[in-house]
Amino acid sequence: LGIGRRQLVEVAAALARTSTITFAGGTGELSGAFAVAEGTPRGAVVVIHENRGLTDHIRAVAGRLAGDGYTALAPDLLSRVGGTSGAPDATAALGTIPEADLVADVRSSLAELGRRAPGTALAAVGFCFGGGMVWRLLNSGPSELAAAVPFYGPAPENPSFTGVDAAVLGVFAENDARVNAGLETLDSALSTAGVRYEIVVVPGVGHAFFNDTGPRYDARAASEIYQRMLAWFGANLA
Repeated sequence: LGIGRRQLVEVAAALARTSTITFAGGTGELSGAFAVAEGTPRGAVVVIHENRGLTDHIRAVAGRLAGDGYTALAPDLLSRVGGTSGAPDATAALGTIPEADLVADVRSSLAELGRRAPGTALAAVGFCFGGGMVWRLLNSGPSELAAAVPFYGPAPENPSFTGVDAAVLGVFAENDARVNAGLETLDSALSTAGVRYEIVVVPGVGHAFFNDTGPRYDARAASEIYQRMLAWFGANLA
């Protein structure tokens, strides 16, 4: 995967910053990985996992953000069906949960993060399935979000983004025809709704290029887009 010793050490340090918490979800208890910002908090970020559930990769993303000054919460959206660790097929299990319930759980996660990081501006980032959930959260009406960064997330059906007051950085991969088929729809809806947004299509990479545990990981592109995300948060969560 092209992961060097230094990166392995950084991942281990990021994981060490996280702890498991439980909190009230939309219709039941949720669990998640929580990490407190190091130094002066710059904001707080909900991290939404891929369709494989709350993996160590996603926990490490939360810990990495904490190391960069952002309190982070990565909810396990499989909590209502026993959690990621108890799901033989996370993708199939997520498919059994109604979209409205998933959105409610994401909103509950946002509320919990706000409770644990009072006085800080809130953001959301998600990957693959999680990127799609960020789009669906934005499309579900006004929220406390000041910024959002959906990574290669499928577009909702007929989005309107009514009431969105978040600055949105949409991240896509050039070699991802399935997800990119919804780009025009997203661009049109965001523009019509007057949302502050940018769309970035990262050249030469495929879907899930940010995931350092997957076969399509691209270290250079992942590092560059992570810095761009931090700059986006820095500009919009201050």
